[in-house]
Amino acid sequence: MLLTDLISDLRIDLSDPDASLFQENTLERCVRKAVYKFSRDAKLTLTISGDNISPDPEGETRELLLLLGQIHACQVMRSATANAFSFSSGDKKVDKSKQPEHWAKLELDLQSEYDRRLEALNPDIQINDDNYMITPGLEPVIYEQGICADEDCECC
Repeated sequence: MLLTDLISDLRIDLSDPDASLFQENTLERCVRKAVYKFSRDAKLTLTISGDNISPDPEGETRELLLLLGQIHACQVMRSATANAFSFSSGDKKVDKSKQPEHWAKLELDLQSEYDRRLEALNPDIQINDDNYMITPGLEPVIYEQGICADEDCECC
């Protein structure tokens, strides 16, 4: 699959078909980050070579990549709107100071959707309330103070 195909789908999902919000290189960066994060989260091997993603992401994998791309785009917009202003003059008022909050809320909503769909795709992955991924089957190692088996040892 071509990286540009995912970028154009991401642009549609972000309601930016005329490229008024996001530049092409920004969305490319969002997609690249999504590929690497999803590979790690889903324990798959997706690679980007030039303008190709392999193996070809299809179905739910593709949709999860797009969701991650949207999440990264929200992070970009939170950063871009962090210095938004509020201005009033007479009967005219412009208030853009709430934009970062709106992008943050959208990011959280998309992250919840991503987590839910990732768990459905791979039931072995569980995500707790603190947004940590838990892989079942791992047991903690507990060390206890004990007596050394070597009687001549001076460590105990």
